[in-house]
Amino acid sequence: MSVKICLPKVNDTMTEATLMAWRVAEGGDVQKDQVVAELAVDLDTVEIRSQVTGTVVSLAVSEGAVAQVGDLLLVVSETQVDVDRGSVVPASPAARKLARDLGVDLAMLHGSGPAGRIVLADVERSRSAATSSLPQIETPMTSPAGDADDELQQGAPERKSVKLRRLLARKMEEAWKTIPHFYVTVTVDMTDVIRFRKDLGFTINDFVLAAISHTLQEQPWVNSLWNGERGIEQAHVDLAMAVESERGLYYPVIRHCEDMTLRQLSDEAARLADRAHEGTLDQAEMDDATFTMTNMGMLGVESFCAIITPPQAAVLAVGTVKGEIVVDDQGEPAVAPIMRLTLSADHRILDGADAAGFLGTVKSYLEAPIVLIAE
Repeated sequence: MSVKICLPKVNDTMTEATLMAWRVAEGGDVQKDQVVAELAVDLDTVEIRSQVTGTVVSLAVSEGAVAQVGDLLLVVSETQVDVDRGSVVPASPAARKLARDLGVDLAMLHGSGPAGRIVLADVERSRSAATSSLPQIETPMTSPAGDADDELQQGAPERKSVKLRRLLARKMEEAWKTIPHFYVTVTVDMTDVIRFRKDLGFTINDFVLAAISHTLQEQPWVNSLWNGERGIEQAHVDLAMAVESERGLYYPVIRHCEDMTLRQLSDEAARLADRAHEGTLDQAEMDDATFTMTNMGMLGVESFCAIITPPQAAVLAVGTVKGEIVVDDQGEPAVAPIMRLTLSADHRILDGADAAGFLGTVKSYLEAPIVLIAE
């Protein structure tokens, strides 16, 4: 009997999932309750298990594809014995699969398992006997090309979560295809921020977050979400900040920034960044941001353009602080610490004047940061 396994609804808000990796192959054996697939629902990983023991007849979804709730994932034939030359050959699923891969006739083997059942060791012995006369060539073990293992290998911290990368890739592709981006850049003199930062123990990131929070309260139309027809201003400022970890890129959200002082913003940003690096962020800590900031200044990047996270109206990209020659108030050349801010904006919600106004206000706060400190 063939059993269809479809995508279940694992929470109230779920409508779809991304297939991250198959753990079975067409024609392969599967045990009841064995994990057959891994899927991503938002940033959570969901394991799909087989309801029966049998053989995989077909896989209906490709790795990396998106499936809707109720869509067919795979079909399993509930056969538990092999029939060969008119006789029933009892064999374990693992033994049947290896015999099929090697072209071994199970009827020619003697089973060493209970009641003469053929087990994996019996098939392996037949393979060894068949190949004992052939020269053995040692080859290095490598990971399968399609391996979607999410865990970091020991001693290889540069390996990042394949699942997380695939999920972010799908979201960024959607954003790039559906949102009409435009970009505006300003330079900011960070002289006073750097002085206060050293004296008070804040980071440049802290000051930028505070400046964004104040600006969004003054210009709430930038703190909007696209509802499919227009931008809707949000009551609270919930800032997502990009955090690069060993597993990949996370976007934890600082909630109700409008109620926070610079010190409170700094403490919450540090707490969320630590949780991102530890890999302990909850899904609730990454959902429903109204605006995003991404900072590559610590990587030495002078300026860059970021991709908007839908349904937000914009994202602010922060570059490094670099000494540049400027003209001072007396018209003389001087060296000042300059930082570049680039706003990526959704042209369905914001126009050029909106973007320029937002950046101008952020710039004014950063060039006179005493306003942020005085709270």
